[in-house]
Amino acid sequence: MFDELITFKKERGHCCVPHTFKENPALARWVKRQRYQYKLKNEGKASTMTDERVIALGSTGFIWDSHGAVWLERLSELKEYCQANGHCNVPSNHPSNPQLATWVKCQRRQYKLFWDSKQSNMTLDRFAELEQLSFRWELRGSKKSSTTNNNGNSCQFCF
Repeated sequence: MFDELITFKKERGHCCVPHTFKENPALARWVKRQRYQYKLKNEGKASTMTDERVIALGSTGFIWDSHGAVWLERLSELKEYCQANGHCNVPSNHPSNPQLATWVKCQRRQYKLFWDSKQSNMTLDRFAELEQLSFRWELRGSKKSSTTNNNGNSCQFCF
């Protein structure tokens, strides 16, 4: 599977294999398993992950924290949007990048949860990154809306 990861990287320029990679679901499952085993190893739990495998995967640019990688990718998109538009207020119906619009909305929700001492994906570092862009945490006159799904779970874009 490692060789298939190298092939994936050569073709796409990165090692962030999507969880639902239809072209090679076995590779997607393997990558997910590597992340899980790495997490277990870091927590001091029984794991099949070895130091040698960590080094080998790390040398490829393997993404250990896929959620963090997605967050950084969206932050980069927001920076580009901000440069082009002079603000970070991505409209909720932004046609060219609906994922960014959803992510921005989620960041506002995560911010509120964080400051209410509730479970949140917001961190002080993420807060600081967004503050550097003069991110508006509340929009006056906007309807308050939830970024949770029908089960009450945070949306998938809030990482």
